[in-house]
Amino acid sequence: MASAVVPAAGNLPVFSIERILGLEGKLAERGVKLHRPWDQTAEVQSDEENKSCQQRHDQHPSRLSFHSPTSSWYGGRRPRTAFTDSQVNVLEAVFQVNRYPGIQLREHLAGRLDLDEDRIQIWFQNRRAKLRRSLRESRLRMVQSAVAHLGMKVREDLQVDVEE
Repeated sequence: MASAVVPAAGNLPVFSIERILGLEGKLAERGVKLHRPWDQTAEVQSDEENKSCQQRHDQHPSRLSFHSPTSSWYGGRRPRTAFTDSQVNVLEAVFQVNRYPGIQLREHLAGRLDLDEDRIQIWFQNRRAKLRRSLRESRLRMVQSAVAHLGMKVREDLQVDVEE
């Protein structure tokens, strides 16, 4: 059985988005460069773009500037935000009062803690997930102890019945 995707004229697959939308020649005319990291013929970002991107990441104090080795076409994930102890203490205190802070409170915290608002939003999402996980684990421990206690009680009742 033949493959469904066969290279056609212009080196585009038969079922390409450009062909379906009728954009085959129009993109090249406008000088639009498509981002196709899987295409081996695609050009890698210029050194200037990479340097400016790295400088933007390095300028923010809450971001680390290390990068793991990856393939040349994939820039990698955004560097992990390293929260300071004082930032975590403030966020925990706010979490105790309000688990779902609104945009105004998050923006206020962002200004005071020198963090991005979206990082604060993600922190609260992660903290709520941690709370749900700990509640689920504590409920499981309660059920396990209740079952163990019930098992001991049944064994005691059986021993009493045997002795009588």
